[in-house]
Amino acid sequence: MLSYEGIFFDEDTIKLIHSLETNTLEEVNDEIHCTFKYHPNKKETFDDIVGKEFEIFLIRYGNDGMNSGFKISFSDELMPYYINYDEENSSILKVPHITASLSKGAKSTNTKNLKFIPLEKPIKIKGKFGYWIKDENKEYLSYNTYY
Repeated sequence: MLSYEGIFFDEDTIKLIHSLETNTLEEVNDEIHCTFKYHPNKKETFDDIVGKEFEIFLIRYGNDGMNSGFKISFSDELMPYYINYDEENSSILKVPHITASLSKGAKSTNTKNLKFIPLEKPIKIKGKFGYWIKDENKEYLSYNTYY
């Protein structure tokens, strides 16, 4: 089952992201990504960009003791693909962000609610658009077309 789609980062980029945290929390996220859509249906998957690399900018950082993460920005080219709408108000897009670490019991979905403080300057990173798959007994990242 396709769990979510988004931009995923490689190991070196993940290390860089963690090095920028002012306070790394207990549960370090080792599969850092920016969700573009949770549980997308067939019409909401984007096989035309799957596996393609994009530049992303870390622009703000937030940490409330439960969640630690970064607000990000990306090119206008990606905007039509970012369809991560708020569950409570389906006309509002969630703040594009990545969760870097969490406290025990915290939920990564709450990273969007952090008070993000601007970084001194935007930090450019690169990631690939992909799909997070959850099958019966395994979870994995795929850069292959789904349907």
